[in-house]
Amino acid sequence: MPKVNTQSYGKWTITLSNFYEGFSPAFWKNSLSSIGNSGQANDMKNINIFDPNVLTQGPGLAALTNGTQVGAVTDLVKHILDRAVADNVTYAISETKLHKLSATAVINTGAFPRTITGATDGQSVALLKGNLYYLYNKASGGDIGKFNLDATFTDNWCSSGVPTGGAALQKAPHPVATKEDIMIFGNGRYVGVFINESNTITVDKLDFGQNNEVADIVFSANNWLIAVNSPNLTGSNRSEGNIFLYDGSATTSLLDDEVGAGLQRIGFLKVIGGIVFVAYQDLSSLGFKIGFVSGRKITPIGSFTGSLPLFYQKTLFENTILFLSGQKIFSNGAVTDDFPIQTSHLATARYATAGAIAAPFGTVLVASKNGANASLDKFNNFTVDANWTSLVHKVSQGRTLSYVDEVTVWTEAFASGGRVDLTLQYNQNSSNSGAKTVSTASKRQHNIKIDKGGIEDLRVFLNFASGSATIPVKIRSIEILGHFTKQ
Repeated sequence: MPKVNTQSYGKWTITLSNFYEGFSPAFWKNSLSSIGNSGQANDMKNINIFDPNVLTQGPGLAALTNGTQVGAVTDLVKHILDRAVADNVTYAISETKLHKLSATAVINTGAFPRTITGATDGQSVALLKGNLYYLYNKASGGDIGKFNLDATFTDNWCSSGVPTGGAALQKAPHPVATKEDIMIFGNGRYVGVFINESNTITVDKLDFGQNNEVADIVFSANNWLIAVNSPNLTGSNRSEGNIFLYDGSATTSLLDDEVGAGLQRIGFLKVIGGIVFVAYQDLSSLGFKIGFVSGRKITPIGSFTGSLPLFYQKTLFENTILFLSGQKIFSNGAVTDDFPIQTSHLATARYATAGAIAAPFGTVLVASKNGANASLDKFNNFTVDANWTSLVHKVSQGRTLSYVDEVTVWTEAFASGGRVDLTLQYNQNSSNSGAKTVSTASKRQHNIKIDKGGIEDLRVFLNFASGSATIPVKIRSIEILGHFTKQ
């Protein structure tokens, strides 16, 4: 209910601000929700709220040099090493190729991109003791390749017998994690362990049983945390997700402890500031949740609709977890420790089938594919495919309705070409004001006359479709002024 101005009886003002709080707590439940704080959204697409002072357009995309099918990226990039290996250098794996990347380009000369012998589904890459390891599936089974970061590639390193105990892998997801001289990796129902010092590998060190599958692995607080789905079922089938703790030395075949996610499938684990975050399915809500491990339980902090993100679809950006759900790029977390945890839809991958996301050079990289088209993009400038919808605000009591007088949009000053269109949607979105343009350059206060009566409730819809990809409109707050009337 808007606040009534007691100095002038019957008048009211609604102020929308504090956009940094993101989605309302139950945005996915009802498109006409009124639950939440005034600046929270009931819907948004490609909106940036990382600056606590303003709401603006989310980032656009620009393909890296050689980053499409006409260059070096001819299939879906599945995993990007989320750190620099050397100055302005990292690596990624696509379905069939190993790639070398800089912050601006996919290297398309010399040994790169390298077509991996027999690879049909690249899975992950890892750096350990000056060597790059790349895990992939083949038409039958899987393998691990090794690159010495100079000129020597051994695509079948694991199955060739070079490491003691080497063997073929299962055809399965292969999440991987490293620390000091140890690499451990998912191998279907198994966890494999490679000890660099002794050059020994065991591809089935831990066995979680038939129909189980390792979903992700991370290292935190001197333990490996291993997410396992049991049984490994997708679609409208409940699995039981568990997180197992395994000793950091990785020498035993025994587990230390277990954290149960309940009847939920786990998508990924991510460690930020010593806290282990978990994405897990919530079939009852047709979506998934983000939570964190607290003792032997998982505490949820955000809910989403859409597909469950997987181990290669997460990164750290602006102190939040950035992850892919289908084509959408979501953020979850607090930009600074002084602000509440927010959930927001920041950006969208170029094509419908999304692959890896990472930020090894600070700027986010995201891969996607559609048929013969493939792309590896970086965040660049702003998108005009952006909109934001407020909560519904009730402006009626009993037999009293409201008359809306005007709206004031407070922005930062912007250059000519910037634009956002504002629409008031009335009475459970059964009618609206029509789009009102905010585009006056150099102004910070934009007044819009409305003059509309018979209003029970209203919400604000912002649309940047006619705006600029280089001149954003940054909104500080929105004030709606009106007064009560009798029916």
